This record gives sequence, C-alpha cells and structure tokens, in this order.
Amino acid sequence: MKITTPKGYVIELTTDEAEALFPELVHDLRRQLGGPEHDHGPGHRHGPGDDRDQSPQRLVRRVLRRHRIPPTQRALYRALYEAGDDGLDFGSLAATVGRSAEELSGVLGGLGRRVNATPGIGALPEPPGVTLLFEQKPSAPPGGGWGWAMRPELRAALEEMGLPWEE
Repeated sequence: MKITTPKGYVIELTTDEAEALFPELVHDLRRQLGGPEHDHGPGHRHGPGDDRDQSPQRLVRRVLRRHRIPPTQRALYRALYEAGDDGLDFGSLAATVGRSAEELSGVLGGLGRRVNATPGIGALPEPPGVTLLFEQKPSAPPGGGWGWAMRPELRAALEEMGLPWEE
C-alpha cells in the first residue's frame, strides 16, 4: 500500500503495517470489498501486523518509516552503524556527524521525540526515546568516555530497508 502525504512524501506499507497503523480503515475496506474480516474467529493467532505486536523490531521499523529521515539523523545512524557493537564516545560521535556536543544533544532529543510519537510506542510501560534505537555505553571508544552504540534491531532494520545514507 502506498500513501502520499499532503507534502508529497510517499510512504510504503505492507498490508500488516497498514492494518497496525490504521486498523479501522483496513477493517472498513475489507468489509466494503467483501474480504476477510478483522476478527478471524476463535483460536486465531494475531501476526506481526497486529497492534498487540510491540516487539522492538516492529517498533524500530515504524520509527524509520514514519517520516523521511532528516540528514543529521542519517549521519548519526551511519556513524553508529560503522562503529559496530562498541559504539562511539559522545565527543567522537558529535565530531563524526559534524556537530557540537550541544547540537548532538538536540539531534538526539529530536530523535527521541520522533520515537515517542510513533504509533505503538504509547502501549509501552514508559516511552523509550532513543534507547529504543541505541544503547548507552559507560565506556565507548575511542576515548573511553560514555557514549552510544546501535542496537541490533536498528542495524537489522536499516539493512532490511536499505541503508538511508546510500540514497
């Protein structure tokens, strides 16, 4: 399913994703077209497209596909992707993405708001912010100070959708 936003962005969704984000719309469309109803009867196991699927992998994909990824967030993803499991200390991460430490804090704050505004996040006990995507490291290379590393779920989702900095 393709959706074009008023600003011209095209969002591509699988049927499961469309149903997770717009369950009533999909239910109404199925009813109008004579397709299977949303309620499949007793014993039906809901799949990954169901709103009850709040797995980190699913939520990370929703965060990435919700809106166009801004250039600085792409640079952040690239830096941590290339840093591997050890991540980067905060100062090195800021330098790698071409921002001051203060500016990087702003980028992370914006990304945290993007995460927390994503459909499905509200069902979690607490909004995760950037910790859905990154793991805080008490000691990260090269300087050994605290920093961030990319979570495996984000790495897998970026590889699955095509690395956004290669566009």
